Amino acid sequence: MNLLAHEKTMFKKQMPGRTVTWVQTPETTGGQYTSVCVTEYEPGARAKPAHAHDNGEETIYVVSGEGKAKVGDGVYDLKQGSVLLFPQGIPHMVWNTGSGTLKLACFYAPQLSAIEYTFYEDFDFDEFKGQEDG
Repeated sequence: MNLLAHEKTMFKKQMPGRTVTWVQTPETTGGQYTSVCVTEYEPGARAKPAHAHDNGEETIYVVSGEGKAKVGDGVYDLKQGSVLLFPQGIPHMVWNTGSGTLKLACFYAPQLSAIEYTFYEDFDFDEFKGQEDG
């Protein structure tokens, strides 16, 4: 079993508003309790639609850049070094409000069930409500 993985050698997946690289999964490191991905948002991008994890939680760590996160009714400013919890079952989304790439390390627990999503099409930042995405 290989306990070490690096984001440069992993497959990058394009998702709405972001690029996701799964670094730690049972397949990459054999981990049984957590999963880790690196997520990058280009300037102005946001994860749309919002989602929640019905069977686990997600913690994000801001590696670089700045932005905002909406979690339930709260909006939080993100900057390098920030840590934010997305509790189980609470809709959330991230928006890059900066001029550079927003890079996050995302930690999921328990690993297999926490990465299942429920989507919330109408959940958004107030700045975008009533606008058509396109």
